[in-house]
Amino acid sequence: MNYIFVSGIHGAGKTTLLKALSGVLPIKCFSISDLIRQGGNVIQQEEKFTKDIDTNQSIWKDSLNRLELGANDKVVLDGHFALLNEQGLICTLPNDTFEGTNMEKIVVVTESPEVIQKRLEDRDGSKWRLDLLEDFQKKEIEEAYKFAQEKNIPIFVYNSKEQMLELADFIG
Repeated sequence: MNYIFVSGIHGAGKTTLLKALSGVLPIKCFSISDLIRQGGNVIQQEEKFTKDIDTNQSIWKDSLNRLELGANDKVVLDGHFALLNEQGLICTLPNDTFEGTNMEKIVVVTESPEVIQKRLEDRDGSKWRLDLLEDFQKKEIEEAYKFAQEKNIPIFVYNSKEQMLELADFIG
């Protein structure tokens, strides 16, 4: 199954963007975190430090392959190229995380670290250091570009509502 991968750090606005896009495009949106939960691994919504990173990557792919979708359904997955491990350190997912899947396009959702910091505090009640958010977002973008280049996948960086029509055209 081919899919479009929407990446970005926690609080960047991936879910909000996908809700807006699903109102104007015939897309089926899934969160990789939700696919991991469906596969049996408990991930708390507010937990941003990821346990069992390697195990989770095989779980979401299995859950993705079990989805009942039509042949013409356009699938969009919300996930990450970088995560924070249990110690709160930024770690990148190895490229083989996506082996055996058919990623056809990448959208990276970005936002100012100050806005992300406020969203995370409002949503989860958690305090985040701005420097960590800045480094985390830089790593997410860097890894997305690196993966796109290595796999020859088109990439779009979304950072403004003014790009919505251009993004809709990119997604198709």
